[in-house]
Amino acid sequence: MPTMPKRLRPAGARSKVQVRREQDERRGSAASRGYDGRWAKASASFRRRCPLCEYCALNGRVEPATLTDHLYPHRVYDDVFWITDWWVASCAACHSGMKQGVERAGKAAIDGLALRLGRPTLP
Repeated sequence: MPTMPKRLRPAGARSKVQVRREQDERRGSAASRGYDGRWAKASASFRRRCPLCEYCALNGRVEPATLTDHLYPHRVYDDVFWITDWWVASCAACHSGMKQGVERAGKAAIDGLALRLGRPTLP
């Protein structure tokens, strides 16, 4: 049976696995970022009150929320982790797609999304 030839990788080049591992090490563990048992309970409680993805709702779609998103990323903006006004019920697709694009666009884009969701903006 034929096999794939080995990939040519220039000396010193890192594989995707190595790059991902280095990024994870810099990022820290979930617990070190605040995602502990207390967060799990608060997030589950929030999603019981808001069971549908709020981002999908902006586009007229109905999808179940699978996670609680921080509208303003807490790694960038200090002291927003536990402010529930900026929690958003989200599906994984919106969180990993649309929301990441909004975050890359900067604070003005996040503020615009906050207004569309009926949330206060970060001063």
